[in-house]
Amino acid sequence: MRRAAALALTAALLAPPIARGDDAELIARALPRLVHRGGPFLAHPRLVTVTFAADDGALVSRLARFGDVITRTDWWRAVTEGLCAANGACVGPGRQGRHVVLTDALPGELHATALATLLEQSIAAGALGALDADTLVLVYLPAGVALRDALVPRYCGDGPRGFHRALRLPGRTLPYAVVPRCGDAADLTATASHEILEAATNPDPSRRGFAFDGGSTTAGFTAAGVEAVDPCGLLTRGGHRTTADGFVVQRAWSNRAAARGVDPCVPVPTEQPFRALVPAQPTIRLRRPGERATVAVTAAASHPTTPWEVTAIDLTGEQRGARYLDVSLDRTRAAAADVLTLTVVARAVPPGERAVVGLVSRAGASQSLWPLAVVVR
Repeated sequence: MRRAAALALTAALLAPPIARGDDAELIARALPRLVHRGGPFLAHPRLVTVTFAADDGALVSRLARFGDVITRTDWWRAVTEGLCAANGACVGPGRQGRHVVLTDALPGELHATALATLLEQSIAAGALGALDADTLVLVYLPAGVALRDALVPRYCGDGPRGFHRALRLPGRTLPYAVVPRCGDAADLTATASHEILEAATNPDPSRRGFAFDGGSTTAGFTAAGVEAVDPCGLLTRGGHRTTADGFVVQRAWSNRAAARGVDPCVPVPTEQPFRALVPAQPTIRLRRPGERATVAVTAAASHPTTPWEVTAIDLTGEQRGARYLDVSLDRTRAAAADVLTLTVVARAVPPGERAVVGLVSRAGASQSLWPLAVVVR
């Protein structure tokens, strides 16, 4: 018994210390919030799923089922919770939608304007049925049809995998989203979930509904866009997919989670502490290549946890296969409440004169990233 007690004491002394994990307030203060910008949103979205006769029947049935259920799942409740305007109106559960199969033959290369014209003609002919104020049209292009527009030479690959816009119809606007065939069924529903949420919260991109405010305080988080799903692809380091009722979907920003100082990208696949490296300032400026800056960074955890691995990366350079910044931390492990020093050196002017440093926290298979915006000009 004495030997067992001694071994237990030795193990306890050698084990890494457990951080207090009471940093949720620090994390909550530093995380941005989605705000209602005054534009329209869909309170109870009604999805009209549009596919084409040439497509695979089994896949079409699965996509139709996805449209029937996705806005009434726990995932939808998590990603829309608290999205309310000042008048008390909120984004809520969706309503039963419809499925439409169009017989039009599409060309091998389809321009977005041609698709918009096709939709307008189909609506005028009554092919999409009655459309109300909560209608969202979701179009899945069949295999073999490449999508492009004035800004994107070809969707899929390393570029965008879908979009949502608004049709200007007589007396009204109609939100619609388009998902080209970039991958398998899981890829399609993941992209569709992204576009459904952002089209419901911003049905008319020229008049923002729910979005992040711009400016230096949010610049790192909004580097990929100002809508609800955009930051989570960066923050989760590729862990931005989850499942809802058997369908693959994307995680999205939650104001409620951000206010609690926990992982703001919901749903969280497994309950665990949210570990973060919070910079003392959200944006820094370097005037020319060769200039350097140092930033104090505080390690924080939402719940008690052992020390974790930390690193800094030139996120913009990583994404573009280039080198814009040299970045380094003064240590490779941190515990909650530790203050680290980040060094940033400009090596080249990035596109748009803006880059993002990723402050990465890693514990086992779990990774999270906190962005720091860097202006070089």
